[in-house]
Amino acid sequence: MRPPRTVPLTLVAALLTLAIPTAAATAKTPKERKLDASFQTTITPPTGEQVQTTRMITMWVPKGVRAAGEKMPTCDPVQMEARGAQVCKRLSQVGKGTAKGWVFDTVEPMTVTLYNGPGNTLLARVVGLSPVSLDVVVRGKITKPKGGRYGYGQKLEFPFPDSLIYPVPGATASLIYMSARLDSKAGWLRSTSCTPEGWSLGALLEGVDGSMTSMKADIACVGAES
Repeated sequence: MRPPRTVPLTLVAALLTLAIPTAAATAKTPKERKLDASFQTTITPPTGEQVQTTRMITMWVPKGVRAAGEKMPTCDPVQMEARGAQVCKRLSQVGKGTAKGWVFDTVEPMTVTLYNGPGNTLLARVVGLSPVSLDVVVRGKITKPKGGRYGYGQKLEFPFPDSLIYPVPGATASLIYMSARLDSKAGWLRSTSCTPEGWSLGALLEGVDGSMTSMKADIACVGAES
């Protein structure tokens, strides 16, 4: 009678290692999603009071969401101001919207077109025709808020240039309405931690007199995986 065959313990251990998946092998890396972001505000001053003149818009982006413009086509703000949007690289436009200003006691309709700018910036080209001619590029700069304030990961500031605040001598232009959207197809904002309800951004309009007005701003996880 033949003795039973034995299998070396090293071979058994190797087979068990192959048969049992490890956490590293089974865990899936979250895929990054391109996001939609909308911003909207309407400013209606109390009766008899002057309309606030905005000098800056500030938005705080939540942790888990990032600006992805560093690897996207860009538009040069100096060239755009000098020659128009035709100088911008293809696919550098990342969103658009509309706005209304208050100039000479008259409403001025304006268009807002958003472009990815160089050096971690987001550009807003503001164009209006009447009662004054406007074609101004607002440069939005991305920074990290000190200490991760209120759970936000990035801060986006749009300081208004004097050419937008004072479009003609002796007159100021006040922002009374704006509705704009960063398109998920462009994917300027992205996240690997999407939630069904999305996020609400912290957003404020600061007046030249130091006054503050809240602005509605939301991000939705409706974009495709990048």
